[in-house]
Parts: sequence; C-alpha cells; structure tokens
Amino acid sequence: MADGVLDCLVIGAGPAGLTAGVYLARYRRGVLVADGGDSRAAWIPRTHNVPAFPDGIPGQELLALLRRHAARYEVPVEKGRVQALRGSDGAFEADFNGRVVRARKVLLATGSADVVPDIPGVEAGLEAGNVRYCPVCDGFETRGQRVAVMGRELHGLRESLFVSGFDNRVTWLSLGTQALVAREDLARLRERGVLVADQRPLHVHVQPGEGVHVEMEDGRRLEFDVLYPALGLKHASGLATDLGAKAEADGQLVVDDHLQTTVAGLYAAGDVAAGLNQIAVAYGHSAIATTAIHNCLPPP
Repeated sequence: MADGVLDCLVIGAGPAGLTAGVYLARYRRGVLVADGGDSRAAWIPRTHNVPAFPDGIPGQELLALLRRHAARYEVPVEKGRVQALRGSDGAFEADFNGRVVRARKVLLATGSADVVPDIPGVEAGLEAGNVRYCPVCDGFETRGQRVAVMGRELHGLRESLFVSGFDNRVTWLSLGTQALVAREDLARLRERGVLVADQRPLHVHVQPGEGVHVEMEDGRRLEFDVLYPALGLKHASGLATDLGAKAEADGQLVVDDHLQTTVAGLYAAGDVAAGLNQIAVAYGHSAIATTAIHNCLPPP
C-alpha cells in the first residue's frame, strides 16, 4: 500500500466482513475493515447451526472470536460508518471517519436488519427464545411447541409452511391478508395442519420465559410458545445502489459467481448479497469474493 491505496476496503464487520479481512490479510493484501457496529449476528442469543459449535454459540461470542481471528493477522478493523462511496473499478473513494479512503476494490458486507414489530417484550423475548426471526437457523428448536408466524400475504404463508416442518403446532397470523393469497396455497396450509388467524391482532404481548399472548379483534385470546415475526428484512445495499448496482426487490444485491455486483470491482458478501441469509453462507461468500479480488489484482 505504498501509494496509499488499499487493495480492498471491506465495509461491515459481521461474519462476512471479518472473514473477508482474514482472507485478504493472508493473501498479503492491503485491507481495512470498516465496522459500523450493528451486525445482525450480535442479536443471536445462541446459534446451533454454525459448524464446529455443536453446543451452539451466542452471536456476541462468535463475533468476538472472529475479531480475535482477524487480530491474529493484524487486520485493521476501525469503528465507524462509510458515509458515501464513489468511483469505479480500480479507483474507489469512501468517506469514512472524516477522511477519504481509497481502494482498488470494495467488498460490501453490510448485512441486513429484521423488521421488528412494535410489541411489548419483544427484545427480552428474543433472548428467552419466545421470539425468533430465522426459521432456517432455529426452526429445529421449536419442535413440539405452539408457534405463531406473523406475516403478510405470500411471505407469511410460506414461512408458516416452512416452520410447520418441525413437528410443531403452527398458526399463521396473516394480519388480514388471507384473501390475497391463492386458494391452492391455502390448501397447502390445511394439508400441513397450519391454522389461520386472519383477523388483525389488537394486542400482542411477549412474556419472556412464559410465552406470547395475542388478543384478536373478535376478543379471542391465543397463546403461543414462540412468535416468528415474518415482516421482512432491510438489506443495507444503499452504498452499492447509489453507484448503479442492481438489486433484487428486497434490496439484496445481484452478484455473479464470484460475488461481484453489476458495478465492476464492487463485491458483496453475506446477507446483502442475493442468496440465503446464513452465517455459513457468509463465510463461503467471503472466501469466494476475496479470492476473486486477489486473483484480479497485481501480485502483492
């Protein structure tokens, strides 16, 4: 980095960003990881499907281990948000912590955030396991329980179907959108034994460690062990789309087989890249993207 230009600026310090930092440092590349401090992984009470942790691991602990791994290779990780990104392949500029950082390549690992419902007790319920956001991650833990999926239209219906595959008792809280889905999709719910509560909930309250209490418009009171808010994700792709990068309807960035976006030299890894939102996927994304970055740069 004799010319003051990084080989790669990594934006985001969750599992994808920190893994990218390790790979680039081991490739002997000039790298900086910008840590916005809001990794979605930090909210995980304990994940049980990250390889090599058979007893599970809290998200905060996993991030600490990843930071320790990056520190082993002297990866510079700096707190702060990139405010703007300009340029194109070979000549990117980022406004970061009051200065301009220049890089030949940029890897976005900015992740996503769940849409959190305005429900009393939801954060404490997440810690206690009464609120969950990722059925791919932890549907297994809901076996034999009463589970409510709160989501609109086809998204809520599909998540209800997915959750029902774990030998639990599922109710779809459709928020008044049952009439907007096809009859054949509703038939699939019936085949799987999923109940539908189509009226709008008047009150939802999470009692951490005890359960979830729902009062419907008609006065019915429903009780559940677990609530899955299926209200969508907000993908942090604005830095890329401002440069003209294409994104899916949900904000995930369109990438090629090497995780390059439609803007040359701009890569994406983890939740912000189109694909399955999983920590294991983020690791793989970073390995593929950083290897592609290394291979297309001059030798270090």
